[in-house]
Amino acid sequence: MGAYYCIASNGVPPTVSRRYHVQVHFIPQVKAALQLVGAPLGSDVELQCYIEASPKAMNSWYREDALVSDKLLENPKFRITERLVNEYSLWMNLTIKSLAFGDFGTYVCASVNALGKMESQVSLHKIDVNLNGVGDEPMVSGAAWQRARNSHARAGATQSHYITQHLAQLNAILITTLRYLYN
Repeated sequence: MGAYYCIASNGVPPTVSRRYHVQVHFIPQVKAALQLVGAPLGSDVELQCYIEASPKAMNSWYREDALVSDKLLENPKFRITERLVNEYSLWMNLTIKSLAFGDFGTYVCASVNALGKMESQVSLHKIDVNLNGVGDEPMVSGAAWQRARNSHARAGATQSHYITQHLAQLNAILITTLRYLYN
């Protein structure tokens, strides 16, 4: 998409030129920034989708696992925002405040224009966070820790050591993913 300048010359003056603006229309492309998101009860969480569409599209979030797949509307529990990247792409965010048990499940980011509809899913699951009783250092429990414990036990790693060691790797993966999506 963009402006193109066409020049025609057959060797006999004058050379003729004309500027054309090309607009390509396409079905929306929707990609969740993360397809699996974990968060503890009571926290706020933000789900993100990157959308490209031309012509402009109607974008929405909804719960897939609800009895009726109603579009989520902004209210004190849900905040929906869009941040334009350029004339045909944007980030659409869904912030869910003060997570409760009923908030976990599958959320769908949908985009529809005159040419079609596309969706991407985000699965929101609960992460258990406990205090270890020694201080305020959080400890994560669950399947991920149980699988990793055996491989780290030989090195004498504690649960909090495992979390600290792998948070840097997770941050690097998240930063790499966001750089890919933004560029």
